[in-house]
Amino acid sequence: MSKITLFVIVSMLQIPLQANAQTTTEESERLQQLEQRVKELEQQAKAEPASPSLQSSLQDSRFILYGSLRPTLEYQDKGEDVWDIGDALSRLGVKAETEFASGWRAIAQGEWKIRLDDNGRFGEARLAFAGIDSPYGKLTFGRQRPVQYTLVAEYVDIFNNANSPFGYNQESPFFVDNALIYELNIKPITLMASAIFDGNSGGSGTDVINVGAGFNQSGFHVGIAYLQQDTYVNDIMTGEEQLAGGVISYEFSNGIYAAVGYQHKDYEFETAVNRTGNTFDSAIAIPVAKAYKLKLGYFRFEDGIEDTSSQNYDGYNLTLEWQAATNVRMHLEYLQQNNDQREDDTIIALGIRYDFDLNWQL
Repeated sequence: MSKITLFVIVSMLQIPLQANAQTTTEESERLQQLEQRVKELEQQAKAEPASPSLQSSLQDSRFILYGSLRPTLEYQDKGEDVWDIGDALSRLGVKAETEFASGWRAIAQGEWKIRLDDNGRFGEARLAFAGIDSPYGKLTFGRQRPVQYTLVAEYVDIFNNANSPFGYNQESPFFVDNALIYELNIKPITLMASAIFDGNSGGSGTDVINVGAGFNQSGFHVGIAYLQQDTYVNDIMTGEEQLAGGVISYEFSNGIYAAVGYQHKDYEFETAVNRTGNTFDSAIAIPVAKAYKLKLGYFRFEDGIEDTSSQNYDGYNLTLEWQAATNVRMHLEYLQQNNDQREDDTIIALGIRYDFDLNWQL
């Protein structure tokens, strides 16, 4: 109980219950004394510093609560006509960092899905990691974006669809669990390396290795990455997959953005026939008048399978965006995907994206 609350309660108990016990003048004097004492206690409380334990745990720290809600109304023609409410990867997250020495910070981030197309279901993790950021690089542990996405796919991922980038989407990683990632920025060069250690599946050592490098200068980016992954069925090794990719992107002075990404994939099996596949994604964004943007893309996926089980496809998409406010964006998007061995997909989507973030600096 605070000093102010205690003082008020005691003072009230000291006031007689019978009106004839004191005069009006005495009541007025007591009230003035009470008000004066409350003011003194308030000033004393403001002057008192925070407890040492609170200061030591929160000083030199920063916290960010952020989110993005992205509902869509979709018309889907996948053999049958369907209208549906969709979700373009809504999420809620928190970031935190604490500087514990000059240039050294402890960092952490958690981010979770909000399924607006499934009763607003919340909880499936997108990101969950912690680590150290220092002058010698950043080292993080947990569920994170892989090197392959950070250096290659992210630069063609500009559309308002959960499956974007569409060629990359079929068999390439967007998030990785149990990951250890090291990143070193020596401007304009970025070097990254990662490994996945999952003792509950696969082998006893490293299950995935992913390395890459990027160059960023004045709106120009070149990124390359290589991923090697052992494949298992019931803890028995069945083969190995190797994925090598690259991307080139550039943002012109007039605001036009263009990017092209390509990946080559080798499938090597212990008991089956080896094969090769590839992915291709391209994207261009063109400002149209104030607050509007036109986006176009072409994509392709090939898995190297020569029979009816192939998942090969290609397609294109066209998007018109309106930036209604700094944190509000609306879009109308048309997607056409031509599948080699199944019905083609046509999707028309109308959606809104509402972003927010709250910052605390301690």
